[in-house]
Amino acid sequence: MLEQMRKSSQSLLIYVLFVIIIAVFIVNFGPQSRGGSGCDGAAGGDDESAATLAGTTVPSSAFRYAFMLMGGANQPNQMLKLRRFKETVMDRLLERELLAREAERMGFAISEDDVHKLLLDGRIVGLGLPHTVSRIQKDGVFNYDLFKTFSQYELGLTPDAFVAQQRRELLAARMRDFLRATVKVSPEEVKSEFESKNRQINLEYVRFPSRKFESQVEPTADEIANYLKANEAKVKESFEQRKGMYTDIPGEVRVREIVIKIGKAATDGDPTEAEDAAAKKKADALLARVTKKDKPEPFAKVAREASEDEDGRAKGGDLGWRRKGSLGLDAADETKMFATKEGEVIGPFKTSRGYLLLSVGANRHGTLTFDNVKGELAEERIKQDKAVQIAKQKAESAATLAKGSATKSLKELFPTEAAKVPAAKPLPGKPEATPVVQAPDVRAEETGLFGRRGSVVEQIGDSAELAKAAFDLKTDAPVAGPFEIAGSYVVVRLKERKDPDFAELDKKKDELRREAELIKWNDVFTNWVESQCKEEKATGRLTVNRNVLRYEDSKEPPVYEPCSREPAFPRRPS
Repeated sequence: MLEQMRKSSQSLLIYVLFVIIIAVFIVNFGPQSRGGSGCDGAAGGDDESAATLAGTTVPSSAFRYAFMLMGGANQPNQMLKLRRFKETVMDRLLERELLAREAERMGFAISEDDVHKLLLDGRIVGLGLPHTVSRIQKDGVFNYDLFKTFSQYELGLTPDAFVAQQRRELLAARMRDFLRATVKVSPEEVKSEFESKNRQINLEYVRFPSRKFESQVEPTADEIANYLKANEAKVKESFEQRKGMYTDIPGEVRVREIVIKIGKAATDGDPTEAEDAAAKKKADALLARVTKKDKPEPFAKVAREASEDEDGRAKGGDLGWRRKGSLGLDAADETKMFATKEGEVIGPFKTSRGYLLLSVGANRHGTLTFDNVKGELAEERIKQDKAVQIAKQKAESAATLAKGSATKSLKELFPTEAAKVPAAKPLPGKPEATPVVQAPDVRAEETGLFGRRGSVVEQIGDSAELAKAAFDLKTDAPVAGPFEIAGSYVVVRLKERKDPDFAELDKKKDELRREAELIKWNDVFTNWVESQCKEEKATGRLTVNRNVLRYEDSKEPPVYEPCSREPAFPRRPS
């Protein structure tokens, strides 16, 4: 190194300066300087173990050094916890130690001189990532005093301990380079990767979410009783998960509603007196239908036919359990509702949503037991199960229709516009009912052009089965499905395919080969680190002191298991 410095020096003064720098390194980093501040190398002396690996101790000063180099001191504590920052730093520190140990086993060696060369250039390595540290230089030249301040006050290490950490970093880098050199990519692999990235498709799709169809299910008392007999353990599990919801209830009532809107008040300002009177008259007529002394009509049936709230109409007006203040009623009207006997209908009440008719069910308050709520829990599970069946059946019917109409797009088969459903023909002497605007069960949508990204399908979700089928679709067989994805059933149709331009492959083959090698290297490297880590853990040669991972505002350290997750920091060849 001294010969190289002589050749690069432009004057005797610069040459003398380099000699002085080398002398400073010898005095401060040489063997005679070891142990001045304790063998652990912490600037303050005493240091505990952060981890042990194959009988070697990783001191907490090494963890602190890694934490500071990765920018931990510059982030608020809540953000560090959210990102599991300390756990990730420990992952990368263990990764470094596994690499450095293997490098030593293979005979690689790093001298202090190698570290000195980095420092003279104002460079260091931290957990595999290079850093430029201009604050250890003065006027572009290494300055020992600035370096010592940086090491001790920013990283908590004595200068010689910092050099020791850098030697571990460079050993790990040698091992990364060795693994990198073993990775080769064939022309066929480059072509395959090019095709995968540059073949794009555009899909039309229709989605049938099962939750949408829960409102169509009305379990009978017998169905609920039979379900409880066969599935009581599952229902009890649901109760235990929600126990807090049933503790100290201030007061709830089960309610169904029919909503009659007042003119166009929802969108065009205050209604006129005539609009108000017409809405009140309509609400009164519906009230008469559900409260007739001889054969009153079921409230849920009338709500499905006549309620002007789209969501509520689909559920037969069922709002579930409601507490005070949740319906927008005046205080007097709300008091009346909570005092009403089970099974009675009251109203109409004027609210900002229109006129409401309310069918009042049971009341409850206090802490509820399993027996109090098992019926409604069973009813909920029945609705969920049957809704899944309905969604699947509708998706299967949609797929059959689409496959039988190969020349028609899904947007033609499943238009997004709502349709007016004619009302039933009125009986003699009865007023004609208003047609109901019914939203379609499903709306066709489009993904736009996208390329293959593992099992993720643009706009639709994560499904390995769908991802494979989608890229295999042909123009003469464009439809696939249904596929179950996150509680929904999806049918897709190929709208457009964009194939790769292989002339572009010839132009960029060297660049593409390098990219493919990097991708393959990352897989090889990740698998190697994971297997080494798991082997050490399985044999008991890897332990971690979780106390060093504790965050400032936490009494207990976080749950942490080495080798269990992918680090958040990027990996790349050194």
